[in-house]
Parts: sequence; C-alpha cells; structure tokens
Amino acid sequence: MHKRLGVLLFAYGLFLVCCGALGFILTGETSASSLLNGGLFGSLMMVMGVLHRQGRLWTQPASLSATAVFTLTFTWRAVIQWYTTLNGDTTHVGIAVLLTIMTFASGSLALLLLRHYRH
Repeated sequence: MHKRLGVLLFAYGLFLVCCGALGFILTGETSASSLLNGGLFGSLMMVMGVLHRQGRLWTQPASLSATAVFTLTFTWRAVIQWYTTLNGDTTHVGIAVLLTIMTFASGSLALLLLRHYRH
C-alpha cells in the first residue's frame, strides 16, 4: 500500500495542475492565481508522491496536512461560488462545480492518508 499511496499522491498532484489550468480557462483567463496555485501545489504533491514511493516516511504526515488544508480551502471557495451562483450570477457555475469536485477528491485522499497513517 505504501507505494500505491505514492502513486495516488502523484496522480493527485497532476489532478491539481489540470484543475488549475481548467480554472484559468473557466474564468475567461482572468485568474492567473489558479494557474500559479495549481501548478505550484500540484507539482509539490507530485514530488511528495515520488518521495513517498521512495520510502520517505515524513511525506505521509506532510501530504495529509496539505490535503486537509486543500480540502478546507476548496470547501470554503466552493461555498462562496455556489452562494454567488444561487444569488443569480450563473457565470460562476463552472467554477463552483470544479471546486466541489476538488473538495471531494482532496477530502477522499485526506481520509485515505489518515486511515493509513502510522505514527
């Protein structure tokens, strides 16, 4: 399972990079922060996946912490986007859906990492 978690962390990082690019497109190419954050944090998670696969034990608590923070951040941002959408601005639907997907993916990975965490 140890090596499988490394592969999942790498795939999650790739997912974050893709979501950052998609977020940039969905905002009409006005959100450079989605590219920066997706690229930066996605790349960081891909590195964590490689290091975890190599047996670096510190990567699991670090990855768990990061995915938990990402889950909270994506939840907060999704709620804001859904609130804006429900108040009549339907231009935010795409971003709201993307952030909701990111919330569930991040939360699922955080729970998996927590389940396999060994102190």
